[in-house]
Amino acid sequence: MARRRNVIQVAPGALGLGLLAIPVVTVALSGTASADPLWTALRLAALEALTLIFITIVLSTFRPLFNKVVRPRSLQQMHQTAALIGFALAVAHGTMAFVFGITGYRQLPVWVGPAVLALLVVTMVSALYRRRLRRSWRWIHRLNYLLFAAVLVHGLVLGYDLGSELWLKIWFGVYAAVVAAGLAYKVAGSRSRGTQPRARGARGSRE
Repeated sequence: MARRRNVIQVAPGALGLGLLAIPVVTVALSGTASADPLWTALRLAALEALTLIFITIVLSTFRPLFNKVVRPRSLQQMHQTAALIGFALAVAHGTMAFVFGITGYRQLPVWVGPAVLALLVVTMVSALYRRRLRRSWRWIHRLNYLLFAAVLVHGLVLGYDLGSELWLKIWFGVYAAVVAAGLAYKVAGSRSRGTQPRARGARGSRE
């Protein structure tokens, strides 16, 4: 029983590492990994950042389910670590992209990147000061769903790997479906919590 419990607790971390290995394998097998080190690095940073944003959203959205198999403190550490590394990789990708050169790319999708970074800072700061912001920080934090969609479109329009690998499009399409399901799950949970006091109040008035 203890061994089974340990396996279950390790499973989310192992799954996360498996997801992070997909961009590395994709770029390595693309046949272009040795074409230009800077280009290869910025591609990897972009795919890994998007993957970590996805992992961060999943850990946050389905926290009640994960808490049944993973200690809340460990889960929070995983969430924070994924968010910080994802943000760092996004910054690194943007920096390398401007060094590599953005001439010839569509400018509107290009500038989606810096806008997303700025909003990521807002969501991260709101999480740090959630006690002061009370309920509003949750709504600010939900910008992450929109940011994931924006980054995914950014990658599909400008990214070499997402633009050329059909299976990668399908894979990240699955990510998008999970994020959409998570948003629906979150909204449904908020509505149910919002109606509970009213229901109790209604019963109390009848009594």
